[in-house]
Amino acid sequence: MPKLLDPWDHHDWSSKDYVSQWAERQDEREVDREEIFHLMAKTLSSDPGVALDILDLGAGYGALAQFLLNHFPNAKAVCQDGSAEMAKLGGKRMEALKGRFKYVLCDFSKPGWSRKIKGSFNAVVSSIAIHNVREPDIIRSIYAETFSLVNPGGYFLNFDRMTPSQEDQLTWLKEAGFANVKCFWDGGRRALLGGYKK
Repeated sequence: MPKLLDPWDHHDWSSKDYVSQWAERQDEREVDREEIFHLMAKTLSSDPGVALDILDLGAGYGALAQFLLNHFPNAKAVCQDGSAEMAKLGGKRMEALKGRFKYVLCDFSKPGWSRKIKGSFNAVVSSIAIHNVREPDIIRSIYAETFSLVNPGGYFLNFDRMTPSQEDQLTWLKEAGFANVKCFWDGGRRALLGGYKK
């Protein structure tokens, strides 16, 4: 297997072995993330029976989407990712939820990516993904395109590394058009940010 790279090095998302190794490492962190996933679910709705349409940006192997689909048994999810290998792995891991999710392959670092995703959503979520594009202007544009995919009254929640700064990202969410933008959880290097669409 290829050596797992530093988070700021190049990720080889096209490599089946690399993706498998990366996912194994992430599995070890899921216990830590579960608290955040619960907070995200609670923020989206206090009613587990609600029929949410969810979009998971940079879904990877589907850890967040899987959690939310289990928490909201009437929900459906679109899992966006740029890696075919991640989509294959996610499909296998979420086999028990077949019929309630689908993957859409597109690169959210490229302008116009949102046009490849059909429909709009009550909830757009992301977990430890958007920071990978690294460029502030691209992250800003991702927030802007995401706004177009959220239904009125719907939420966008992003749990991620705070690079660029939390202050910058909150500003970009407001510029995109989101209301009541705030930090829902602050872990220093990582935070849960978001807002809703009026």
